[in-house]
Amino acid sequence: MAPDLHRRRMPCLAVAGATTLALLLAGCAGRGSAENEPVADTATRFLASVTSAPDQGCDLLAPATLEEVEADGEQCADVLPEAAGGEQSGEPTVDVYGRDAMVRWGEQVIFLARFDDGWRVTAAGCEPTGKDLPYDCEVEGP
Repeated sequence: MAPDLHRRRMPCLAVAGATTLALLLAGCAGRGSAENEPVADTATRFLASVTSAPDQGCDLLAPATLEEVEADGEQCADVLPEAAGGEQSGEPTVDVYGRDAMVRWGEQVIFLARFDDGWRVTAAGCEPTGKDLPYDCEVEGP
């Protein structure tokens, strides 16, 4: 009787899959990794510029987000301070998922995406609406 190779390989594949998932997740959290630094820096510059130099904050928005902010005919620099302003204190928590990222300072949350020219803000002024529910964001793209 020939051995059932399919059954023997499955535990190895399951272990390999679990190991890969653990390594991926370990690389996602915290500001400490080199990959997370540009994300945290962009989010920090964005929040710092929202009230002091809104034009610079607008320059950090993703193109679709900027278009949505200005969809009603208002200038981004006029809308941004009221919509995306917020306090940041301490070190942010950065979660990177491939080309997308989330940065949190307590309840303040910013979402970013990686573009050819670097990280851009896709949503800001975001607050959680409940466990496993989408965030409610004051500034966001379509």
